[in-house]
Amino acid sequence: MSDTAQSPGFGQVGWRFGIGIILIICGYAALALIPLVTGADLGLGLKTGLTGFLAIMPVLTKVAAIAVMGKPGFNLLKNHVFKFLGRFRPAEQVSRRRYRVGLALFVLSIMFGSLLPYLPGILIDWEANEVFWSLVADVILIASLFVLGGEFWNKLAALFDYNAKVSVQDGGTG
Repeated sequence: MSDTAQSPGFGQVGWRFGIGIILIICGYAALALIPLVTGADLGLGLKTGLTGFLAIMPVLTKVAAIAVMGKPGFNLLKNHVFKFLGRFRPAEQVSRRRYRVGLALFVLSIMFGSLLPYLPGILIDWEANEVFWSLVADVILIASLFVLGGEFWNKLAALFDYNAKVSVQDGGTG
């Protein structure tokens, strides 16, 4: 068996592609070392430097991986990643019921995340689990964007377009 694989439209990739993948994985694995460094008995300057270096490792290893892989390997990796992530793309059009549920989740997550810190102890014990409840609000917000579908993403993008115009077609709710 040859050490290179032929993929249509991507040229030859082989051991260099594997090295590139290993570099990317190691870059993200370096993030797991940050708690070890911060908990170690080292000087503050050394801890800060090592933590900063480990935090930028994913970026550095991706650049190195692209250089090692070359253009054909990078194109192959990019193709596989986009094909995988394409499965999670929200539906372009959704039913009226799904849209209303998604909109309710969207508004609820924003209200939950914005108002809860100002109402400590009334509904839940916010201060005891601040990070947990913030994550709950964020997960609900992200889930609502997928429930709302692709047309809502376009509406959201139009918020940032100065020239976008509103066109109301049905004139109300039904």
